[in-house]
Amino acid sequence: MGSDPSKTGALAPESFPTTQPAIRIKAGLAGTLPCGDIYSGSTLVGVPFSHGTIESVEGFEPKVNFTISNGHDWFRIDADKKHGRLGITAIATDAEGRCMRVMADGVVELNEPTLALIMGHPEAKSTPFGSAVEQMRFECGHEPYKPLENMMFAGSMRFLKEESGELFADIRLSRIVAGSGYE
Repeated sequence: MGSDPSKTGALAPESFPTTQPAIRIKAGLAGTLPCGDIYSGSTLVGVPFSHGTIESVEGFEPKVNFTISNGHDWFRIDADKKHGRLGITAIATDAEGRCMRVMADGVVELNEPTLALIMGHPEAKSTPFGSAVEQMRFECGHEPYKPLENMMFAGSMRFLKEESGELFADIRLSRIVAGSGYE
């Protein structure tokens, strides 16, 4: 016989949000634009996006297939050099010319493999998932994509270095699904 969660102090697991795999983003990074140490004690670096894709995974609605046409990450390295803060805005366009705004905030652990890529070391390699998380939102007034405006997404990111030396942000997004119940 189960206990009444309201009397035991336990929280019902179904009241916590869950996630649904939704979207994969691959954004080409076009170098770094160092802006120096700013008022907060952080080091500010601009990272423009040169190109990329935003595609839904199987089972997610609405279906999306966009090309990143413009974007920028204002990357802030904490004063203690242990974490970086992402502040991303981008524009993506579908095959019919409909545009969507992409906004994200995130945190990256500045471990040795990640720092090597950020600093442009030639021997740097792709990083595994596990040291960067993001929260992402979309704005798009075109009817097929309007449902995205009422969704929130959690992301896991890694840096991907291709054989050509080209650097990408490889992001896996899951839709955050609200919990249920009264407890």
